[in-house]
Amino acid sequence: MNTPLNGKQSPPASKRTRWLLGLEPIFEGGWLHRGKRARSWDVESKVVAVALLGDVTIDLSQAKTVPAEIAINAYAGLRDVEVFVGTNTHVELSGRANNDHLRNDVLAVPEDRREHVVRVQGHTALGDVTVRVADGHH
Repeated sequence: MNTPLNGKQSPPASKRTRWLLGLEPIFEGGWLHRGKRARSWDVESKVVAVALLGDVTIDLSQAKTVPAEIAINAYAGLRDVEVFVGTNTHVELSGRANNDHLRNDVLAVPEDRREHVVRVQGHTALGDVTVRVADGHH
């Protein structure tokens, strides 16, 4: 059980929200998901990605643990949010795009073959929100 310094009990991992901010050159939103750390993070059931001055990359394909259902709120202001998923992942992309900047490149997965469901709520101004299957070359 996780207990923070203030003595209050922190919510279980499935109830937590992970924030990823793209504020380059100050902070790059994809830092957690590149290299060795990409394989070791535990994905929360809710992820918020904000790409303002830097891109945000969310790689769900090689994470240590991934819940059956994930909700992602993606805000692409001036830059892009990219979401990489594993095979047999069903993706639902919705939201409001400026100039059609929401793109789902993942083929539909029949319900009986789905291992995970990722629901992306995308919001764009000058950036793009893209979801694709990871191929190991990102």
